[in-house]
Amino acid sequence: MTSAQAQTPKAEGFIETFEDVGFRTRWWFSDFDFGGDRFITGWRRQMAGVQMPVTKQAINGGELVLKLAPAPEEEQKAFFGAEVQRDALHHYGDYDVVMKAGSGTGVISSFFTYTGPHFGDPHHEIDVEIMGRRTDALYVNTFVDGEQSGGTYVPLGFDVAEEPTLFRFEWREDYVAWFVRGQEVHRLTSDDIVIPSVPGKLFMNIWNAAPRQEAWAGPVVYEQSTEARYYCVSYRPLGDPGQTCTDLVNPRP
Repeated sequence: MTSAQAQTPKAEGFIETFEDVGFRTRWWFSDFDFGGDRFITGWRRQMAGVQMPVTKQAINGGELVLKLAPAPEEEQKAFFGAEVQRDALHHYGDYDVVMKAGSGTGVISSFFTYTGPHFGDPHHEIDVEIMGRRTDALYVNTFVDGEQSGGTYVPLGFDVAEEPTLFRFEWREDYVAWFVRGQEVHRLTSDDIVIPSVPGKLFMNIWNAAPRQEAWAGPVVYEQSTEARYYCVSYRPLGDPGQTCTDLVNPRP
């Protein structure tokens, strides 16, 4: 299998505020089942959509709405969720998102880079995750060669399910650092862990944990529906002076 590095072009810097219908040409909407019994959420294209315009929110644009709901009884999966991905190789640089997380025990709302065996690469990943049972905390996480490192909760002191919040992670060769509302809240260096090094695709999704993940995400409530909303996403490679979501929320002097 050809690796993602060989088959996918290198990502250029971008900023996305979901304010035009061309969004669907720039991102890929997942529509498939995977993981067998180990994963109880199936991706469905109709569970994702863009609403325009937004008022009284953090960014003056549109909003990407990712929904999670019980699947029809005849389906193999218990839930239908939503996922979008940007089909390019993202590597060292700055990653921003303004999002409002879904609530509910067992629910995960996320923003992350990933590549893995499906693309012919080792599993490398960097995560921004909000657990629906604990929406007053950020869960940070990395994977290198399929091994998890540094997974931990960072208390925030406010509810990410109630208001759009600016998150950022900086990915460098020797560290990954996470920021909330412009303030650094957690850092992992090459002295702490092996830093992810393989370029990956950029994802946003909402899903429900399987029973084997309940110790991490909480027990699943099979009747619940929820949604996550995304108002801005940006990627700025090293050396790129382009605009980011941080600049929109906190303009440079």
